[in-house]
Amino acid sequence: MINLPLYLAATFAAAILGTLVVRHLASRFGWVALPRPNRWHTQPTALHGGVGFFPVFLAGGLFILSRHVEASHLLWTFTSIRSDAEARLLAALLVSASFMFVVGLADDLFHFRPFTKILAQLIATSLFLAAGGVFTLSPSLLFNLLLTYFWFIGIINAVNLLDHMDGLSSGVVSLAAINITLLTLQSPAAGSVHFLSPTPIPLLAIPIALTLAVVLCGFLIFNWSPASIFMGDSGSLSIGFILAALAMPNYLNDRFGLSTMGTEILGSVTTLLIPALILTIPIFDTTLVTITRKWRAQKISQGGRDHSSHRLVGLGFSEQRAVLILCAFSAFGGVVAVMMQRLPSLALPIFGGFLIVLIISGVYLGHVKIQKIETRDLPRDWTPIVANLLYKLRTGEVILDLVLIVICFDAAYLLRFGGELTPITERAFIAGVPVVVAGTLSGYFLGGVYRGDWHLLSVADIPRLLKGLLIGVGISALTVISIAQFRPGHSPAALIIFAFLLFFSLVASRLSFRFLDFLVQSQDNHNRDGNKTPVLIYGAGKGGKLLFEEVLFNSMLKDYWVVGFIDDDVNRQGRRLWRVPILAGEKWAKITRDQTPELWVSSRFIPKERVERLLKLWERKLVVRRLFLRIVPDSPE
Repeated sequence: MINLPLYLAATFAAAILGTLVVRHLASRFGWVALPRPNRWHTQPTALHGGVGFFPVFLAGGLFILSRHVEASHLLWTFTSIRSDAEARLLAALLVSASFMFVVGLADDLFHFRPFTKILAQLIATSLFLAAGGVFTLSPSLLFNLLLTYFWFIGIINAVNLLDHMDGLSSGVVSLAAINITLLTLQSPAAGSVHFLSPTPIPLLAIPIALTLAVVLCGFLIFNWSPASIFMGDSGSLSIGFILAALAMPNYLNDRFGLSTMGTEILGSVTTLLIPALILTIPIFDTTLVTITRKWRAQKISQGGRDHSSHRLVGLGFSEQRAVLILCAFSAFGGVVAVMMQRLPSLALPIFGGFLIVLIISGVYLGHVKIQKIETRDLPRDWTPIVANLLYKLRTGEVILDLVLIVICFDAAYLLRFGGELTPITERAFIAGVPVVVAGTLSGYFLGGVYRGDWHLLSVADIPRLLKGLLIGVGISALTVISIAQFRPGHSPAALIIFAFLLFFSLVASRLSFRFLDFLVQSQDNHNRDGNKTPVLIYGAGKGGKLLFEEVLFNSMLKDYWVVGFIDDDVNRQGRRLWRVPILAGEKWAKITRDQTPELWVSSRFIPKERVERLLKLWERKLVVRRLFLRIVPDSPE
């Protein structure tokens, strides 16, 4: 029997105390991380925070294991652990996580090579695997074993890479642990858990995941920006292993109530997608860093300021807000996982929609320049690959289109057949996917879809997108007719629905960058830190809009902040442009401000008399600038 609230409160307090002790010892003995050019912190910060919270987690895990074994076998013996699959798996988790903690602490002290840490991760994974912690995604045991090894290596290193900004790793992992708890509670074997009274221990993933969450919350108090202590590899490697073990379907979480090795192919895929959603941000950040560093011919394992959080800061968000955005994405990933768990027939469209958001966000963040690498610093054999292959083939755009095509095709079948696919229609869908993907992407290429620029999409580009879509769907339909001849399960109506869905998805995806620019730059425009010079733009027409966007996107004008528009047209007054109010000059003059704004005239057709009238309203304190657009010949220097 265990009083869960009391236990969690005691664990939280112990984590705070342990972190305080380690921080004090670090200050006394000089265990601090000094600022470096490729690191984010600017002040000496205490190290070895993992020593403060992992022993608390280990003690809590051993306590839960002892309570479970006593409740199940009335006697805590190793024989009883070996006969209980859940207890055996938890014991292996605690031993393996402890091993990773020791390896991480040694790495903090002696700096191992990446190969050494990978070897240690394989050893720890082997122990957990021997206790029964294996993915059961397919009938092939070899495939399941290899998938399990790659899963642990990927997640452990993803969490390790995520530990690059104050509060990010501890915050994201604690949210992921809460997501695991919610998913486990949805399992039929979880039963009813009453948190306000002593209850028998439910599925062990619930108290273990909550233990991980509360110890990290205790550590997060001191790790939040500006952090006074870092967790180090002793913390990141150990919690990375724990997270990987709890997130995969196994005895500890009753496989999240998901069936394994079923007859439905999509059901087996869902068994892998739901654990991946729990770990949205570690996987997303590692993928982004891996791709961008490979493009720049950098080592993936080296430190740098090119992670997703750094790029968000580069867009104008504060460090704390960047961490909160990524934590919100992590929580949203858990919500999507629960939706997929509860709505298995709609699992693929739900996941696909979330994946589109991640891909668009990744491509957008990939354009943010954080670290500059000169061309001469790149190895020669990488230069043609970066210049010709990765750039000209527009990899991110093609990957996004691949996801969109599959999702729209699946959604078209679901709409055509009433939201549920029979075995016949499912086989037809799976057989049609490669045909539709190849045909549609070929049509996009032939129709010139990839000749445009996302940032400059306009109404004039819509016919080009439509042309590529029609060619692609036409190729796909002709191929299906000639090969499958519309056997049972294939549907001409589904292809028509697919064409409509894909058109709207194609246009929406191309407008996504414009939308993200709007959100990000609007946020930055409203960042009233007092250091920017306020500007009023005279003229809310095309010239005013052009001038406003130039202020937003031109780095040379980053010290200016547009507070509003002035327009003499009464029909425009009271409206908004780019979420900025349009008012008459007299009304702006009555609004008291700490700093007198500058007046930027957006059109050469606005007469000087009107500008002179505005100057009188501000008692000639305004600095006036006028926008000029002219094309002049380029003269040699």
